[in-house]
Amino acid sequence: MTISTLLSFNAKIEAAYASLCQPILDEFSISKTAFDILMFLSEHPDRFTAKEISDTKNIRANVISIHVEKLVNSGYLQRQSVVGDRRKVRLICTEQAQPILEQGRALHQHFFPALVDGLTDEEMENFKHCFQVVEANADRLQRKKSEG
Repeated sequence: MTISTLLSFNAKIEAAYASLCQPILDEFSISKTAFDILMFLSEHPDRFTAKEISDTKNIRANVISIHVEKLVNSGYLQRQSVVGDRRKVRLICTEQAQPILEQGRALHQHFFPALVDGLTDEEMENFKHCFQVVEANADRLQRKKSEG
């Protein structure tokens, strides 16, 4: 496998996911990035700042800020000061965002099983193991770059 093959594989998964998200994006008139922010906050309640979203999703902070502002103005997000650290702002999904999140969760429940359809249990266990190793290596390489 070459790096080109790996990147192409990733792009195909991203494209498939984006196409399945499109009806939700159209229904609620939000961007894919805005949808990703809402889903991230819903799935990771312990990571609630724009910086954490930026770092985890590898989206530039200024792009996150633009979409957060739109989501706040649309009533899908609210900002809340973090007690003990006034520099941090907690982003919270509002009640108005719940229909988006419900559809997003349903999509997430369907998407991964559809991707791995046809793999045996043993192949799935091997896939999970390989994915964990590759992810750990990617994290290590990224840390090494940021340290050096």
